[in-house]
Amino acid sequence: MNSRVPRRYPGSFVATQRSVSRREFLRGAGILLSLPLLDSMLPAFARAATSDEKPAGKPRRMLAICNNLGLLPDQFFPTQAGRGYALSPYLETLKAHRDDFTVFSGVSHPDVDGGHPADICFLTAAPHPGSDGFHNTISLDQYIAERVGHQTRLPSLTLGVNVQQGARSLSWTASGVMIPCEEKASDVFKRLFVQGSPAEVEAQMRKLAQGQSILDAVAGQARSLQRSVGARDRDRLDQYFTSVRELEQRMEMAKEWELRPKPKVAAPVPLDPASPKDYMEKVRLMYDMARLAFETD
Repeated sequence: MNSRVPRRYPGSFVATQRSVSRREFLRGAGILLSLPLLDSMLPAFARAATSDEKPAGKPRRMLAICNNLGLLPDQFFPTQAGRGYALSPYLETLKAHRDDFTVFSGVSHPDVDGGHPADICFLTAAPHPGSDGFHNTISLDQYIAERVGHQTRLPSLTLGVNVQQGARSLSWTASGVMIPCEEKASDVFKRLFVQGSPAEVEAQMRKLAQGQSILDAVAGQARSLQRSVGARDRDRLDQYFTSVRELEQRMEMAKEWELRPKPKVAAPVPLDPASPKDYMEKVRLMYDMARLAFETD
C-alpha cells in the first residue's frame, strides 16, 4: 500500500488518556466554588486590591435612581445644547449644582419591554425581560463595584421602596443573579454606622477565616487534578484558580474592613414608617441613607 495515501479510518489510533468528568472536576475543585460564583472576579480587581497606591481624596461613587413613575420629558430635558443651556423646570431645582452634572438625551433600551416591571433591566439593558427563559446580565452598579468597590467598606448598596422582595431589584451579578434590596432605612443605618460588639466582630472574622481555609483545601486538591489533564484544560484550570486567588484577596480586604471602626454620625437611627402608604417618607429616608454613605466614605 502506498504510504502517501492518507488513512480514512482511525483504526490505529489508541487514546491512552482517560477523560475527566465534570463531577470529578467539581469533586477536585470543591463544590462550593462552582463557576457562577466567580464570574465577577476579574484581574482588574486584583490589581487594584494589591496596589500600594492610596486613592487620592474621597473614593468616587455612583448613585443610580430608577423612578418607576417616570418623568415628563418636556419638563426635564433642556431645549438647548452646550454648557450655557437654559435649565428646564425640573433641573431648575438643581441650579446650584449645574456644573456638577451632565444631561444626556436620546438614551434608551430599545429591546427592553414589559412596562413598569422592566425596571429590572434599568442598569443591564438585557432584552425582553417578560419573555420565557429571560436571563439578566450584570448591572452597571455591580460592574463598577468590581473595579472601585474595594475602596469602601461596602462595595455597593441596593436600596428599594415598596419593592416586591425577592422578585424586583436594580442590581444583578455577572451570573444574572438578583441582589435583593434593603427596604428598611434603619437596617441600612446599622450596616453603615453601628459597630458590632467584640463578639460579633470575632464571629465574622471566624467566618472569613473558615472561607479561606476552604480555598486552601481546594487549591491543594486541584494540584493532582491539573497533572491529569491536557494542556488546553490546564489553561482553563489556571484561569479558574486565578479567580479563586482573587477571591482570597477580596476576603482578606473584608477582614481589614471588619477590624476598622465604623464612622460616627450625629444622626439618630431612623424610624421606619409602619404603613406602606408612607411612600414618600420611605423615599426620603433612603435618600438620606445614600447621602450619609457618600459623606462618610
